[in-house]
Amino acid sequence: MSTTREQVLSEFIDAWNAGKRPDVDDYIARVAEQEQGELADELLAFLTLAPTPDYSDEALAAIRAEPAFVAATEAAAESGGVLGSLLARLRERAGLTTTDVAAELVGELGLRSEQAPKTARYLERLEEGSLEPGRVSRRVFDALGKLLRAATAELEGAADRTAWAAAATPAAAPVFRADEDAAASAGRHLEVLADALAAPGGESRDEVDELFLGGR
Repeated sequence: MSTTREQVLSEFIDAWNAGKRPDVDDYIARVAEQEQGELADELLAFLTLAPTPDYSDEALAAIRAEPAFVAATEAAAESGGVLGSLLARLRERAGLTTTDVAAELVGELGLRSEQAPKTARYLERLEEGSLEPGRVSRRVFDALGKLLRAATAELEGAADRTAWAAAATPAAAPVFRADEDAAASAGRHLEVLADALAAPGGESRDEVDELFLGGR
C-alpha cells in the first residue's frame, strides 16, 4: 500500500468513527487512478465490518430523512431486515450454506450434533426476518461473529437496526399507537406464537430454543 493510499484510508476510518459520514467517492478521488480500485476494495472491506459510529441526534435525523435511507429501510423491512441481509452476505462471502453454518454453530455453542437441523431453521428465520433478533442470545451472536469473521457489535447493531426498520414501516405504526395494556397483551400473544412456530410437531423446548428465544 502506498503512503498516500494508507493515509487516505486512515483518514476515512477516523472520519467514519467520529460520525462525520465521509463520502467514499471523495476519498477515492484523492489517490492516483491506478490505486483507486484497490482503495475502493479496502474501504468496502472496512465498511462491511465497521462499527456503527456514535452519531449525534442531528446526524441521525438527517440520515433518516435521506431518500436513500428511506428506500433502504423499506426494502430491508420487506425482506429479511438489516440483520438478515448482513447474515446472508457474510455467509455467502464465506462460501457457506445455512446448514454449514449451523453445523459449525452447534460446536461453538456446545450443542449436540443432532440439534444442527433445528439450529439451521432458526438461522433461516433470522435471514428471512421472521425471528425477532432481540430474543436471540448474545452467545449466538458471539459464535456467529467468530464463524463469519464479523464483530459481535456489528451483528447486534444490525439486529437493532432491523427493529428500527420494522418500526419505520406503515404496517408497524398501529403498534406504537396502541395503549400500553394492548401492546403488552399483543407482545405476550406474539411470544406464544413464536414459541409454537419454533417447535413444529409439538417438539419440547430445548437448549436451541432457549438460545434463539430466551433473550439476551
